[in-house]
Amino acid sequence: MKIIFITIILFILACSSGEEVNQEENADSLPKSHVNNIDKKFIVDDFVDAGWKKSKEFITDAKNENGDLLTPEAKEIWYGFFKRKDIEIRFYENHSMSSTFGKESAEKAISRAVNANAGGGIITSTNNRVSYQSYVVSGNTVILCQDLLPDCILLSEKLE
Repeated sequence: MKIIFITIILFILACSSGEEVNQEENADSLPKSHVNNIDKKFIVDDFVDAGWKKSKEFITDAKNENGDLLTPEAKEIWYGFFKRKDIEIRFYENHSMSSTFGKESAEKAISRAVNANAGGGIITSTNNRVSYQSYVVSGNTVILCQDLLPDCILLSEKLE
């Protein structure tokens, strides 16, 4: 009887410690990007109609300290909210541009968000503090997300 009891306890301990490792691995491997609506071209009003609340337009010719454009080839950049989260939408000529130039600038934005300044966010050219964690390339746009992907994927799916 004692052997069965010890075996059960060891089995439970082995299973529970394995679960913790898997949870940590899953947290580290959460996706930071998503692509959809490849053949579509959107305008600002499409996002407004999908439930995004437009707040303000950003300039497209902002440069970094080296004089390089932060969002090369972007035609429009809008900041707003969806499901009470900060969402920035960058518009490009087509999906090819959003999936190359847009993806590259989005990768830079999410990689610097945590360490951009002592406050933990990005200070934009208009002195807004915004921090992005993920992005969606949807048609001719790149949607930068304050949090992880689900809300931005939902917004992009409402465009279909």
